[in-house]
Amino acid sequence: MGLFDDLAKAITTPQEKANYSSLLSAAGISIPNLGCSLEKGVLSVTGTVPDGATAEAAVAALKKAPGVTEVKNYLVVEDLTSKNIKMKVVTKSSNLNIRKGPGTQFEIVGKAAHNSEVQLIKKMYNGWYYIKSANGVFGFCSTDYLAQI
Repeated sequence: MGLFDDLAKAITTPQEKANYSSLLSAAGISIPNLGCSLEKGVLSVTGTVPDGATAEAAVAALKKAPGVTEVKNYLVVEDLTSKNIKMKVVTKSSNLNIRKGPGTQFEIVGKAAHNSEVQLIKKMYNGWYYIKSANGVFGFCSTDYLAQI
């Protein structure tokens, strides 16, 4: 890359950031610590969201911004550890599989007993939570098998 390529890079101005915030507001989304950088049509977005669904909605809304051809999602899901949200394992009778990632294709790293309590750490994407079991195992599990206490 030459000097002129560096100068031609699009830098997000405060006005552009306000426009992205307005676009998100119109979609009913608030990201107080929103960060944006637009380069050659690729918008990189950072900030903290309450859950994966909000992140997905934010990306969809930002794709509609003028000059944006792609959105790189660097949004982080809020850590709920300090809120001490307890969930009950509501499997029919078996133990709940705790996985390395948010999907059944990921290996099982632990189990939580039927009717036991786990702590919600993060609400992730596509129906998965990141949890901590009573015996200290961290991992992902389907929201289908948990109920808030």
